[in-house]
Amino acid sequence: MKIINVLLDKLLRFRFSRILLANVYPVLKSFKVIDILHKLNKGSLSDPFDIIEIQKKGFFRTYDLENFNTFEAFDKYTIDFESLIKLDRNYKFGFLLDSNDYDLYNIKESCKALKVEYTVIDIKDPSLFKKITNSDYNGIFIYPAFANIIIRDAFHEATQVLATETNFKIYPSVRELNIYESKRTLASFLSINKIPHPLTSVFYDFAKAKSFLETTKYPVVFKTNSGAGASGVEILKNKKQAVKMAKHLFFNYYYRKLEIEKRSIEWGYMLLQEYIDEAREYRVIKVGDSWFGYQKWKDQSQVFFSGSGKQRMIGPSHDLLNFCYNIAERFHFTTMCFDIFENKKGEYFVNELQTWFGSYDPTEMYVNSIPGRYRMIEGKWIFEPGFYNIFGSNVLRLIHFISLLQEEKDHQ
Repeated sequence: MKIINVLLDKLLRFRFSRILLANVYPVLKSFKVIDILHKLNKGSLSDPFDIIEIQKKGFFRTYDLENFNTFEAFDKYTIDFESLIKLDRNYKFGFLLDSNDYDLYNIKESCKALKVEYTVIDIKDPSLFKKITNSDYNGIFIYPAFANIIIRDAFHEATQVLATETNFKIYPSVRELNIYESKRTLASFLSINKIPHPLTSVFYDFAKAKSFLETTKYPVVFKTNSGAGASGVEILKNKKQAVKMAKHLFFNYYYRKLEIEKRSIEWGYMLLQEYIDEAREYRVIKVGDSWFGYQKWKDQSQVFFSGSGKQRMIGPSHDLLNFCYNIAERFHFTTMCFDIFENKKGEYFVNELQTWFGSYDPTEMYVNSIPGRYRMIEGKWIFEPGFYNIFGSNVLRLIHFISLLQEEKDHQ
């Protein structure tokens, strides 16, 4: 399967291959070929903390850590999440999402872990606002999806309506949801607030884009407005290649890698980002007061750290944690994934901010081969061992949302 993935990655670097995939995908799906491929590649989509899977296989991903015994770790580092929050009432939450088995499983198990009630709200339900306004939710979790432009817009519109026309508390915050999977909005947010980031320019006119490409320094990074795992990222090595890309975007269209909806094309804009030579990339994750981090990695056959599926599970430096912590405090982030570049001078730059992120393992950080989290306590970073990220890190999200509701109640 690894060989197939490498070949597919190389093939999808070419535009004609992406167009072909988008057009044949419905046929492959109708003949169950896609289902077979998903089963073969199940490891990247399943939750390794599933107790049944642990009992059957006796392991989950441990990133080649030394002296790591799954069963000993399971017994030693399991967290009693109920002890982390004292419920002052019976809580009931709505979960707005485009339903899929993975999210439904995580929601069910997270709510069970804290003994709170929940209802799933389908973004495609034409009566969703009626159901929400007639509900008794303490709050609403919004799980935006970006399978296509229509679904992405539906979540954006629902977020704005719920925030302005109802009294329901939503999680994550509107600001976090606005920049989620919108690199154009993120670029404006970072620029306006003078947050260190690779210089980014967005063009909505071919002539202005071409004029920029005539004088800019190469290589330069092209990105689509949405797309995870570097699916919409390309390194343009020279002016000829860049102008050709601009012509596709303004006079034709562009497909992201692994795009399966042939109507979801990119056109009419061009987002270009400064290329940082020999950059290291880190992922730092905040959920409430819990912090995690590791270094992104890739092998020689891969171009990008994002989407490589490889990490170096070494604890993040306190300097890196402080950089992200200060941003989170300044903008009152509830839950955020920071993808950070470090240049050769040791300076940090925000590459991406995503309030929803893939969290497939029971922990998102190891420090000296021990799973756990960092917390800022009285101005110092304190490490606390444990598997805090089970069920897609959703138990921590629930705990944080409840704590915010309790704080608001105490101040009334």
